Amino acid sequence: MITELTVDDAAQVRLWHQVSQFLFREARLLDEWRLRQWYDEMLTADIRYSVPATDVRGEPADALGLIDDDAARLRQRIEQLLNGEVWCENPRSRTNRMITNVEILADRGTHLDVAANVVVHRFGHGRSDAYVGKYRFELVVDGGTFRVRRRLVVLDHETLYEHGKLSIIL
Repeated sequence: MITELTVDDAAQVRLWHQVSQFLFREARLLDEWRLRQWYDEMLTADIRYSVPATDVRGEPADALGLIDDDAARLRQRIEQLLNGEVWCENPRSRTNRMITNVEILADRGTHLDVAANVVVHRFGHGRSDAYVGKYRFELVVDGGTFRVRRRLVVLDHETLYEHGKLSIIL
């Protein structure tokens, strides 16, 4: 039996839709290598982009990180990628992200805690890799959209041996 949505339910569905569309747009900008636009339009000035080690179970914040970038380091990473300074991204990899199971975990008033599952397919140099994991975001409301203040990527891999490197932005 299908019941009518309440006003609160409808507002939650609208918010979920807005968050999902934001994450899908972010994925498209990254896949299209529009990294400067992604940085300028979608991130806060105090962004933190982290990818914890893949071999540590437990709380990701307690693990040694593969990537732990603040705004300045992330900007530097983007410039190196776009200027051809990262040899393994010359020519650039092609990526295709699939984001699923988007869930708003909490509305903290100042920001939303959001979770999603992700698979990033990376193609280049005669290889194809799949990075499987989970996104955790802090999304700050900015006008009619959001900005990412915290972007945590927890990979499900036990090792990156097959991939060997994280030269793309996950």
